[in-house]
Amino acid sequence: MDQKRPLSRTRVRAGLIFLSFLLMAGVIVARIGVFHVGYDEEGLSGSVSIKGTLKPEELRLTGGEVRKLNRAVEEHRDTFSKVDLFLDVKDKSPSVKPGTVLVWAMILKANGDCEVRSWSRKVPRSELVPQMVLYMDRAAKEYKEFKKHPDVKQSFKCLYI
Repeated sequence: MDQKRPLSRTRVRAGLIFLSFLLMAGVIVARIGVFHVGYDEEGLSGSVSIKGTLKPEELRLTGGEVRKLNRAVEEHRDTFSKVDLFLDVKDKSPSVKPGTVLVWAMILKANGDCEVRSWSRKVPRSELVPQMVLYMDRAAKEYKEFKKHPDVKQSFKCLYI
């Protein structure tokens, strides 16, 4: 007769220790960003252009921020064909940090002859991407409502929201 031998405590401990090291290695690899897909690898959508005194590299967009912006652009591609972002640093600080106040404005070029423009806004760097995504969503809703009135649409080339 074949009897199954119970696992010894030593083997169980060794297995648990091995799993612990494996989990710790995974956390370390994730933290140092070995498999990180960021701004340099992925890049912003081709329909987004950044203008102004602040260079795109100085923003140091994370991979998550780039994906959020690209997702917002993709969601509204039927409404807006081009996104122009104008950025400036309010306090002319030498490096951009999460608390650095930025002045930004956006022009969303609609697939027709109309543009949707934002007024200049001040926002900390940490809130820039969420504010841009929120603005794109709001602008798309407003533009769709605007398009429902063809008699009004023909007399406007620029819509400020």
